[in-house]
Amino acid sequence: MVAPGVSRGWIIGLCLILAAAIAACSPPTPSPRERVLEFVRLIQSDSLPNIMPYIDLDSVSAYEYADAKYDSLPLPQKKQRLLAAFAGSGEIRANWARAQIVVNEEQFLDDTSASVEVSFIDRSTRIQYYSQFLMKKRAASWIITDFQIN
Repeated sequence: MVAPGVSRGWIIGLCLILAAAIAACSPPTPSPRERVLEFVRLIQSDSLPNIMPYIDLDSVSAYEYADAKYDSLPLPQKKQRLLAAFAGSGEIRANWARAQIVVNEEQFLDDTSASVEVSFIDRSTRIQYYSQFLMKKRAASWIITDFQIN
């Protein structure tokens, strides 16, 4: 029931204004570049439990261990191997600790996928390696699905 003198159009307009105000107050979704930067910082600080919202572990594990020498390794073991490489004195964490890492530009492939270029610069040799982090938007956040680790 609408109060006398108040049109339905006015109420709909007011609802739209309120919805826009609520949306404007919600925190913005971090960009793919920001998510990769946060992920790299978490690996460097040895914050393994906190990386899980940033990475599709199944996808990255399958991609990283796709070589023929890992054919007989089941996915759960590939995931454990990857997690071990990210933590403590693991290979990835050690390599990333020795490198200067520059998270470069993001490129949107479509509304739900993007790539972020990351440069790894060896501090002693000054040799620079490039990597593309592939991202998918899931549940209003960007998640890493594939990247070249070494």
